[in-house]
Amino acid sequence: MSAKRTIFLDPGHGMSSRRAGVYDTGAGVKVNGKWIYEADIVMEWANELKTQLEVLGAKGIRSRINASDAAPLGERVAVAHKYQCDTFISLHCNAADGKAHGTETFYRGAKNAALAKACNAAIVDSLGTKDRKIRTESQSQHKTLAVLNHPKACLIELAFIDHPQDRLRLTDEHLRLLACQKLAEEILAH
Repeated sequence: MSAKRTIFLDPGHGMSSRRAGVYDTGAGVKVNGKWIYEADIVMEWANELKTQLEVLGAKGIRSRINASDAAPLGERVAVAHKYQCDTFISLHCNAADGKAHGTETFYRGAKNAALAKACNAAIVDSLGTKDRKIRTESQSQHKTLAVLNHPKACLIELAFIDHPQDRLRLTDEHLRLLACQKLAEEILAH
């Protein structure tokens, strides 16, 4: 069955996300004089997740393939429909005060709760992050989340980019590989 699945992977933010021609970095934190940005981290995660989905016989379509690839937020769900993607996974990093930490996943509608729960658990189990649980769209900081307009979707806040231990987990290549392997399995199981 997985050979027929097409999964849309949305590494959040990026070029033209909110304004044409402007690169949206998402959250960022300066470490040892160098900025680390959410858009870059989730791009790496989307690339690895695409690879792991393909290993399992599915097809992964990304909303953007690199930092210069324009991906307007308002068009991402339409692109997923164009490619007949049955599931939409949006990847993000949280940020707060440097003390908050963990993984949480947002979803819309009861029919997406099981997908959100499985994706959240895959990340928590693989990275060893605090389980901040799944939350409905209305529990996010925004009134609505555009990426959840797809019928089968969730938005995963992988971890907190401004929390030192979470950031180390987010940027560890081995942990990313393990997490993406487990995440790919869970996505295809739902």
